[in-house]
Formats: sequence, structure tokens, C-alpha cells
Amino acid sequence: MTFTPEALLETTGLPEKARRDIPRVMNRLLGQTFLYQDSETDKDDYYFTHRHRPIFTTLLALAGFTLLHDDYHRIFQVVSDFSYCHQRFKLDESLMIVVLRKLYEEQVEQLSLAADPVVTIGEVREEYRTITGKERDLGVGQYEAILSRLRRLGLIEPLDGRSLDARDSEARLRLRGSVKMILPVQTAEEMEAWLRKYRAAEPSDEDSDGNTN
Repeated sequence: MTFTPEALLETTGLPEKARRDIPRVMNRLLGQTFLYQDSETDKDDYYFTHRHRPIFTTLLALAGFTLLHDDYHRIFQVVSDFSYCHQRFKLDESLMIVVLRKLYEEQVEQLSLAADPVVTIGEVREEYRTITGKERDLGVGQYEAILSRLRRLGLIEPLDGRSLDARDSEARLRLRGSVKMILPVQTAEEMEAWLRKYRAAEPSDEDSDGNTN
């Protein structure tokens, strides 16, 4: 038996067009980590993955990845089972993810929200100062670089048709459900453990890589 990608995909019993789409969608899942049902650019591939989820789960598992799904927010996430392909974040980026996760939980709990919570840039900056205990805030350029990366991951989304401007404290950000998936803590104690971990980091380690999954 000739072992080729085509031969392997033929065993799925899918139509030819679907078989051609599987490598592209798998590549997209691996490249962008999250796939959102409520995103116009993601929607078709989200539903394609959902329809053929057992196939994607099996093929990704062969490469050492796990396909996760948040049923409430309708988001797919691919997580590496080994350390080689984990997302790497600098210390300030990891701390910002913790900030967003904390704000997400507080907003949902206080306001009993059914939709994704919304916060301002000012609230993000204030919470960052609070949890890090730093006397000085990050610079505007640092904030924009960090938030831009997290936006590319899909964790946040600027509202009001605005671009991402860290100087505008009133600018609003939507916190996506993927914030919960990228940092899947379940209790306040787990959150505090994350904060203690990064508060204990030496200043010389601030440019070292962190890992959230």
C-alpha cells in the first residue's frame, strides 16, 4: 500500500473537495491557534471543522496536537501536546494575558454578562499596574506592541471602529472567550498562583520567554 496524504484522506470517505480543504484548514488551525464561529473570516472554516471534527482531531493527534472546543463561545483551539510548539510569550505579554483573564472574570461575575465583556484601555493599564505592583507603567509603545500581538491571536478586539491606540484610555476592547482558553484557570487560587509566579520573577528575567499552554 502506498502511504501518501491522498491515500490517507481517501479513507475518510469525504468528497474530493472536502479532502482538498482539510490540509488548508489544518494549516490555518495550527497557524492562528483559534478559529471563531462569530468571525466572518473564520466562519466557513469553523463550520467545516465542526462538521468533520473527528477527522481533524485524529489527524492533529498524529502530529502531537489536541483540538479543543469551547461550546459556549464556539471557538476551536489547537494545543501542542509537547513543548516544541507551545506559544512563547515574554514576561510582560504573559502578565497582560493574566490581566485580561482577571478582567474577563470580574466583568462576567459582576455584570452577569451573556456576551463577551468590554473594558477600556485605561482599565487594562490600571489592572496591569495593580497586579504587577510596578510603580511605573509600561510605555505606550510597549502597550501597543503587546496588545497588537494579543489582537492577532484574537484575544481582544477594538470596538467603535477604532484602531488600537494605547494612548486613548477610553478606547474600548472586547475580551474574547479565547482569553479563558489560553489561560484555563478554574479558581481564584489558581489565578493567584499565576500572579505569584510572575511577581517572583527577577527583573533580569523580564525579557525571557513565558508559556501559557
